Amino acid sequence: MHFIKPNLSIKTGLLLFLIIIPGITYGQCHKGVVFCKDTHSAIGFVNIGIIGKNVGTVSDESGNFTLALDNANNDDSLRFSMIGYEPKCFLVSKFKENLIKEVFLNPTSYNLHEVKVTYHKNREVKIGTEVTSNLLRSGFSDNALGSELGIKVETRGKVRLDDINLNVATCTFDSVTYRLNIYQSASEDEDDDSTYKNILTQPIYITFSKDMIDRVIKVDLKKYSIIVEGNILVTLELFRDMGDGRLLFHTEFFKGTTYHRKAIEGKWAGSPGIIGMYLHGQKLKSEPRHSKNAILAADIKQLP
Repeated sequence: MHFIKPNLSIKTGLLLFLIIIPGITYGQCHKGVVFCKDTHSAIGFVNIGIIGKNVGTVSDESGNFTLALDNANNDDSLRFSMIGYEPKCFLVSKFKENLIKEVFLNPTSYNLHEVKVTYHKNREVKIGTEVTSNLLRSGFSDNALGSELGIKVETRGKVRLDDINLNVATCTFDSVTYRLNIYQSASEDEDDDSTYKNILTQPIYITFSKDMIDRVIKVDLKKYSIIVEGNILVTLELFRDMGDGRLLFHTEFFKGTTYHRKAIEGKWAGSPGIIGMYLHGQKLKSEPRHSKNAILAADIKQLP
């Protein structure tokens, strides 16, 4: 973990603090395309990464990808993953041997949560930290595909999410689009990263322009019927090339930790100071249960 020395502006009195995610070691570049096995159509924005390492990328909208693989990773596993499809793994050494790199992913289906109807009002809850102070700002150090940045929180009981809110301090892009990821731990140990799994059943994309950051960026999540419980990680992912620019969040140094990783299969790292990211939801008093008949093929949302 590296830090940029804070710069204090005499005119504005703002303290600038950047989270720096370590770079990767570049090896030989390998190109390929990801397809759906059923339809043979290309799959855009597929996560590609070496398990346990900060090495990875994301395919473009046409399924094309370029990935640098070093010989030191020959015995590691390379995983292709996308919400709505079964992940697929390759031994790096075997993957590098294939001259034509076409990867086919099988579509998958999900068990939907069925919530028992009750007649009492659910209690509204707030998850995460709202930050409005201008003293500290932090964010992605670069625009590496697959990088993630977010918060780790604990819910006491089951919560149905209503919205996510972002306190953005600086945006030098005309507009940005990030992919939302929500990971839930299967363990009571919040520090056991291996137990965090993405619980979303379809991709969710968050788009806003730089003209909107003078107020809270609020995104409605009700239509996705997301139910969380226990320890969760809520992150934004850089899933496509946005060119040169920077996005920084209002940050509170003494209130928590911001989590980040360089690639989708990499290990999480924590940095002091929590970014302005929080959610609203409804605390459920009833117990969600799986319905045997509630099976739905994944509906992949198209980008706006």
